Amino acid sequence: MTNIGQRFIATTAFIALSLSACGGSNSSITVTTTAQTTTPTTSDLSLVEVCPPKIVIQTDWFPEAEHGGVYELMGADYKASKDTGAVVGTLTYHGVDTGVDLEIRAGGPFLQLPVVTEMYQDDAIMLGYVGTDIAIKTYQDTPTLAVFSTLDKYPQIILWDAKKHPNAKSIADIAKEVSTIYVYGDPSFIRYLISIDVLKKSQIDNNYQGNLLLATEDAAHQGFATSEPYKYSTLESGAITTGYEFLHDAGWTGYFQSLTIRKDRLQEFRSCLAKIVPMLQQAQLDYIAAPQRTNAIIIATATAYDSWFTQNEGDTSYGATSQRDLGIIGNGDTPTFGDLEEGRVSDFIAKIVPILREQGLEVVDLTPADLTTNEFLDMSITYNG
Repeated sequence: MTNIGQRFIATTAFIALSLSACGGSNSSITVTTTAQTTTPTTSDLSLVEVCPPKIVIQTDWFPEAEHGGVYELMGADYKASKDTGAVVGTLTYHGVDTGVDLEIRAGGPFLQLPVVTEMYQDDAIMLGYVGTDIAIKTYQDTPTLAVFSTLDKYPQIILWDAKKHPNAKSIADIAKEVSTIYVYGDPSFIRYLISIDVLKKSQIDNNYQGNLLLATEDAAHQGFATSEPYKYSTLESGAITTGYEFLHDAGWTGYFQSLTIRKDRLQEFRSCLAKIVPMLQQAQLDYIAAPQRTNAIIIATATAYDSWFTQNEGDTSYGATSQRDLGIIGNGDTPTFGDLEEGRVSDFIAKIVPILREQGLEVVDLTPADLTTNEFLDMSITYNG
């Protein structure tokens, strides 16, 4: 089984276990409207008076390029521990020590519970990666609030062998040319694609094991645009060029890589969020503009964890450049990078809630304001990629 394939199994398993608006604030950080900023003063960037001594961020997977923005804030004194599955160092913004530490915790096998559940059981966690779909599923018992969307487009895709299917440009196209679409479990996005007649229920195989099966079978399967195309292109048995379509482009448009807080801790963290969220916005853009230093931290941290999951320069470089080149990083429909658009969230709620209820889940009625806020963003930060 490949490293990247394990990601599907672990992530989806934790989701299964869990069943698992607008308005800006003035930031003390001076920024331009690109991935570069002017140099703020040290006092402007101090988090000592408003934040916990250690900012703890719980990720949803091993260290990887999709988390590049938070690793961008890790200082040079970082230390990663296999025992804890976490890396800790000074929270540093543009070379300035903010006076607090940053701890980034790995997800996947390092978690016994889904991110949302972990956030509610461990008060040390301030921010966690929680997608809109999971936030909706778990809202009734463990409500969360998204404060920054790190990626405009979720990297999840359906992919196939482009050489065998040169005319397939979309999921709808490939569904007409292969008999089987492999996925892990019963993901809501597959039910959505069936409901809009893109896929047929009869062609879904729910037993995907994460392997790079295009090397042995003429089929399609779920994957990530930030990894599988690269893995296939470097196969020792022979390179495979993949065709794919983003689930986002097929209509499954929730925010799946958002930094969130527990909703019951909003007032507790409000002053800290006002300063750190703009840093997170800009750090994500800084990473995409020049990922080399941060990629080295990601690789070193993954290596320190000494597990089956590995990262190398090719993995992280492709992960970063694909975010830029494929429009995974972007502003969306507004000039602000990282905001959560009310119309998009409302549309996604309307799509997913009937599907979740069809799956037998108890889902409360929600509005975008229940799930998201743009209060803490610096609305002037934009991506001009």
